[in-house]
Amino acid sequence: MHHRSLTWTAAALGAIAGLAVAGVEAQTRPSGSQASAITWTPSPFKVPAATYTPPKTPWGDPDLQGVWDNHTIVPMERPARLGPKKTYTDEELANIIAGRGDNEPLCNRQDEACAKASVAQLDRIRAYNSFWTTNQYVYDNRTSLIEFPENGRMPAMTPPALAIQEAHNTLHPPTQGGTAGDIVVDHWEDYDLAERCIAAQSPASTMGYNSAQYLMQSPGWVMLAHERLNTRVIPLDGRPFLGRTMGGWMGDSRGRWEGNTLVVETRHYTSKQSGGSVGAIADPGIPFTNFTVIEHFVPVGPKRVNYYVTVIDPTTWTQPWAFMTPWEKDRVLEYKDEVGNLDGTPEPYQIYEYACHEGNYTMGTTLRAAKLAREKQQTATPARPASELVRSLIGQSEAQIRELFGTPAAIEGPRWTYTTQSGTIVFYAFFESGKLVRVRPEDLPIDQVVGGRR
Repeated sequence: MHHRSLTWTAAALGAIAGLAVAGVEAQTRPSGSQASAITWTPSPFKVPAATYTPPKTPWGDPDLQGVWDNHTIVPMERPARLGPKKTYTDEELANIIAGRGDNEPLCNRQDEACAKASVAQLDRIRAYNSFWTTNQYVYDNRTSLIEFPENGRMPAMTPPALAIQEAHNTLHPPTQGGTAGDIVVDHWEDYDLAERCIAAQSPASTMGYNSAQYLMQSPGWVMLAHERLNTRVIPLDGRPFLGRTMGGWMGDSRGRWEGNTLVVETRHYTSKQSGGSVGAIADPGIPFTNFTVIEHFVPVGPKRVNYYVTVIDPTTWTQPWAFMTPWEKDRVLEYKDEVGNLDGTPEPYQIYEYACHEGNYTMGTTLRAAKLAREKQQTATPARPASELVRSLIGQSEAQIRELFGTPAAIEGPRWTYTTQSGTIVFYAFFESGKLVRVRPEDLPIDQVVGGRR
């Protein structure tokens, strides 16, 4: 997401890192090849060495500091139909991006495209527009983020992991016609950790929006602040891991330098951290308990780092696997929506504090709705006859609908918009050739539509 300035949070995090250095590191501890107190886990995947020599910090470490964005359209797994094809040509990639279209809701601009829109086009509601998710991506022509195994596909899960996944899906069944992420909400534990503003997965793949990482360095330390929820302060001095009983939501991380590449190993995640949620690298319900994660931050240019993640857990997968997302520093974006950069001048990607709890009414609202739904089932009143529902109006003319409901609140191409008595539901009427052909929602009582009835 684009913003005007960094908030106090980033500055405060920098101060925290500085205090850690001042308070804990009275004398800078050795890093890099001298950090030998840890027995590091050998990586089963050979990560390419850095091809670029970045500038140095005042204390001599490679300088990777800055705001890095990983916005990408590359899927985690390679589509099976592509077989061994690892990359697209520039022309193929351009066609894929063009085929995605504009993610701005079709009638936000009330332009010619809106006037000529079809019913099917306007009946597709999107959750986020270009204010949240830009259509400009960090260049990457690969067919999958997964680099290992070679087929670009996730390795098979073990029988115990499949049993865990099945038990999770049984406890959190998808809604009718929904996906695994579309579950029935009856309790606050039905929400994933990110929705509860506790933690996103770490590591994570593309977040979709708010996808930047703010990397800061001080002698003997690296701090990585994800734009969503997570912040890690990682020592580089070779101190041992804390041990399994001290693990956290983001695990226990230790780092070192291999030439110009920053390597971070993370162990001892809390057993409560599990798959699913934004940027997920594991399926819903899969615990991180036995994960060992090795991250490589490989500089390949002044504004490009290739971020490799190797995941090792023989209790979950039949073999280790690794993925890579390219990060771009200080990306300059152009905003074309009416709520973006008002003067149209490109500006660098900047981040704000991710104030997850502020204004987060979702949990309370949906839990109340679930409670009301259960109460309604217990004290169900006879269903309205079909003749009293808006779907019974299909086939009527524009004149008849206007006579019934009055002037609509908005006319957007073939879609008329009315409000309802509840104040929270919007009623849409779709017309083709002057006739009503579709209504949303279909089971709304006719007398709930608010309009200047005659």
